[in-house]
Amino acid sequence: MGTFIGGAKAGVVASVWFAGSVSAFNALILLVFKSDAIRLLNTYSQCAGTAESCFSSLLFPGIPEYDFLRTFIIGVFFALSIGIYFDYIPGRTYTMRALLPSLIMLLLMLFLNMYGIVADTQQAALMLVFEMVGATVYAVIFAWVYRRVTREVEFQSQKAGQMKIVMDKRDVTGKKRTFSTNSTHSVEATSEGKPFKEWLVSGGVRVNDAREPKTKITVTGDGLLKAA
Repeated sequence: MGTFIGGAKAGVVASVWFAGSVSAFNALILLVFKSDAIRLLNTYSQCAGTAESCFSSLLFPGIPEYDFLRTFIIGVFFALSIGIYFDYIPGRTYTMRALLPSLIMLLLMLFLNMYGIVADTQQAALMLVFEMVGATVYAVIFAWVYRRVTREVEFQSQKAGQMKIVMDKRDVTGKKRTFSTNSTHSVEATSEGKPFKEWLVSGGVRVNDAREPKTKITVTGDGLLKAA
C-alpha cells in the first residue's frame, strides 16, 4: 500500500527544490565557464544571431525549459511511485526508503542525458556531483513531508491463523501500512474458524462499527487495529 496523495504532496515540495537547485547550479556553471560556452556557440551552426544572444537564450528560457521543467516532472513521477509503493520499499526509516528510488531516478536522468546544459565533460562532471547530492536531499525532503502527511496503522488478529484482516483486497494481517492523514478505508475480518467478535483500536484509528466484521476505519494518527 502507501498513499498516492501523500506521494503527490511530498513530491511537489521535493521536486520544486530539486529542480530549482539543479537549474540554479546549471546557470552558475554556465556563467562561471561562460567563455567556454561562447567558444562552443561560435562553432554551432544552428545558433541564430550572435554567440552572446545564444548564450542568453540558454540561460532563459533554456534552463527553465530544459532543466527545471523536465527535472520537476520526473521528480513528481518518482514521488508518486514512492508514495504508492512506500510500504514495499526496503529500509527502516522513511529517509532510507526514499533514498533508493531517488538514486534510481538519478540514474534514469543520466540515461536520458538530463544532466544539464554543459559545454564539456568537466562541466558535466560538476553537474553530476551536484545532482547526486541533490537526489539525496530530495529523498530527505520527501521523507520529511511524507511522514507529516501520512500515518502508520498496524493490523493484528487475536485469532492468528484463523482470522485475517483484508483491506482493498489485500491481506494486511500482522503488517504495518501507511495511509494519508484523515483518510477513510474499508476493512473486513474474514474468519476461517472462530467467529468475529469485535474490532479493538488504539491510537489514531477509529472504527464506524466495532461489532461488524465489514466496516470502515478513519485514520487520524498512528495506531493499531486488532480483530478479536
